[in-house]
Amino acid sequence: MEPRFIAFAGGVLPFGSVFIEMYFIFTSFWAYKIYYVYGFMLLVYAILAIVTICVTIVCIYFLLNSEDYRWQWTSFISAASTGFYIYLYAVYYFVFKTKMYGLFQTVFYFANMFIFSIGFAIMCGTIGYIACRIFVYKIYATVKID
Repeated sequence: MEPRFIAFAGGVLPFGSVFIEMYFIFTSFWAYKIYYVYGFMLLVYAILAIVTICVTIVCIYFLLNSEDYRWQWTSFISAASTGFYIYLYAVYYFVFKTKMYGLFQTVFYFANMFIFSIGFAIMCGTIGYIACRIFVYKIYATVKID
């Protein structure tokens, strides 16, 4: 498999596990609604971490099976691509859900969502990289060279 395809496709499932919760978070932040289900958000975070770990390990397993051993950045970027999908959802939310207009509001919204998406990408990428590092060390620890 091509690392670019893996990097692009690796964020679809983790984004799918959190996009409904993103609506409520965006609504509480941009529409001044009160968000009060923090326990559910913790559960969604745990699901996000598990899905990110599983998807990234599967992506890196396919990469290693095709004898491409440059897995480090691919593991980080495939998990971090979730931030790209969140930014696309932020564009959708801005166009169809908010009633913002004007240059200042638009720049403020997209700058904040860009920073949020970058932070989310770094968080997911770190989770994916650490999981793949443990996975790769486990599978190559059992290899005997005689």
